[in-house]
Amino acid sequence: FESDRRLNMAVKKTRLQRKKEKESLKQAWGYLVLILALLWLIVKLGLPALVKMSTFIGNLRQPEPIEQTAATPVLPPRLEALPADTNKAQLNVAGYSQEGTTVKLYLRGLSVTETIADKEGRFVFSDVNLRVGENEIYTVAGDDKGNTSDRSNVFVVSFDQSAPQLTVETPSESDRFFDNDNPITVAGQAEAEVTVKINGRIVKAGDDGSFTTQLTLEEGDNQIEVLAVDRAENETVKLVTVNYTP
Repeated sequence: FESDRRLNMAVKKTRLQRKKEKESLKQAWGYLVLILALLWLIVKLGLPALVKMSTFIGNLRQPEPIEQTAATPVLPPRLEALPADTNKAQLNVAGYSQEGTTVKLYLRGLSVTETIADKEGRFVFSDVNLRVGENEIYTVAGDDKGNTSDRSNVFVVSFDQSAPQLTVETPSESDRFFDNDNPITVAGQAEAEVTVKINGRIVKAGDDGSFTTQLTLEEGDNQIEVLAVDRAENETVKLVTVNYTP
């Protein structure tokens, strides 16, 4: 029995080996057919065409990339300096922005006009009308894709055409002075925060606008000019003529 068992096992091994040999032979024939087919394609189409075909097939298997377009930010415009106070009803507003952007001018919170920044980025709004009192001015830029910037720097311009109040308390018109009266005292009252000039010389005024100074007279008639100028450059002038006899 032992010899029969060994014989059966040998027969089984022989069958398995033959089966494996057949499968290996089939794979070899398959590789051979594939190689021959590739050689035929190279001869028929040429190597460059074959490379292009393989690249095309590879691209079909790869998903197309999704294009992402990032929005280019629009930078805030920059305004040139504007006066804090003015007595002029109109002023020019100028500044710089990105080339080709649409710049809108805002006055007291409302968009009043717009213009295009030139190739150097400069823009100008001419003869902008002001209202009496404070005028808040700023600009905003935008591009043709609908993107807008933040606000530019902001200026508040006060429009005032009222002449400042001014009173000369001493001397009075036609006062006469003699001998030791020279120099005399010139004093008066103006509005707060104004510049006072007496005969062209600046005189320091107090916080309440009061002023006083000494003035040397010449023999004969002396005209004294007192000028008050506020921050908007409005002026008030008072003239007093006095006489001095040494």
